[in-house]
Amino acid sequence: MFEDREYFYIGDRNKSTNGNKNIDGIWKSVLKYGVLTASHFEARFPDDPALSEGKDEFLQLPKISVEPWSGMKRAVTVKGEMTSETRTLFLRIIDSEDIRLWNFVLFRDGKKLLSVSDCNDRIVTEHFAKEFMEKLFHRWFEAIPEPEIKPQEGETGEFLEILREMTQEIVSMLERDQSIHG
Repeated sequence: MFEDREYFYIGDRNKSTNGNKNIDGIWKSVLKYGVLTASHFEARFPDDPALSEGKDEFLQLPKISVEPWSGMKRAVTVKGEMTSETRTLFLRIIDSEDIRLWNFVLFRDGKKLLSVSDCNDRIVTEHFAKEFMEKLFHRWFEAIPEPEIKPQEGETGEFLEILREMTQEIVSMLERDQSIHG
């Protein structure tokens, strides 16, 4: 199966950020778009109070499952549907910055959209980045209508006659070439 290529988001790499805190600009828009279009999520919480902010809030969400996470001892993964309650929680985290999520992944229809790990490693999949940029392009840009060029009287007939003559010449050349080379 084809795996979608992933990319690090480097748009604000020179700016000091702390996980979800102090995010703004394009990453905040990418993250919000991901939350609004995702169908499922995974959030991972280590057994460390400093890295498990939001665990209690995620455990209260509907339609979730909790299982051990193999990436770290005594860590858990909260998986679930992106319900309205879940979206509200993610959007609150993005806007109010009161919770710093250590590790999470957003999915749509089984395909990964984006992820954040170790609070700062921001990764987007190629299909999601292209989709997001296409949405921005169509939102920010409008095609300039092509000027309508009307041929002047007689131009169309002259053009077709020139085209017919050129086509006839090419066919003649091919026929001569074929008779020479057998």
